[in-house]
Amino acid sequence: MAHSLSFLFSADAAMARFNRNPDAKFVVHLEMDNDSLMVELDADSAEHARSIARDWLISGRCYSVGVRNVGDFGVLGSDVDIFDITDFQDDLSENTQRNLDRVMAAYGLVD
Repeated sequence: MAHSLSFLFSADAAMARFNRNPDAKFVVHLEMDNDSLMVELDADSAEHARSIARDWLISGRCYSVGVRNVGDFGVLGSDVDIFDITDFQDDLSENTQRNLDRVMAAYGLVD
């Protein structure tokens, strides 16, 4: 379910976050469309959060992503890393070329 950023910083959201996953260290906030509502996903580590961000952005399922650390009792930290597709364009280009090479090889179009 999508929520406003102000709700995600509320005490109610912190309690829900803590009850959902008391061991979560990070959350990933996905901006799904232009109405500024966010979907929140839990992550076990900064690397896991970045991987979630990368996958959602490359697939085109969201516009931007914010990664925040989670403190005691589900309270969000003030630091945020914000990503959009431009942060992962090199990965996208590499994946596209790898897929193209694989398909062309399957059809015998390259040596």
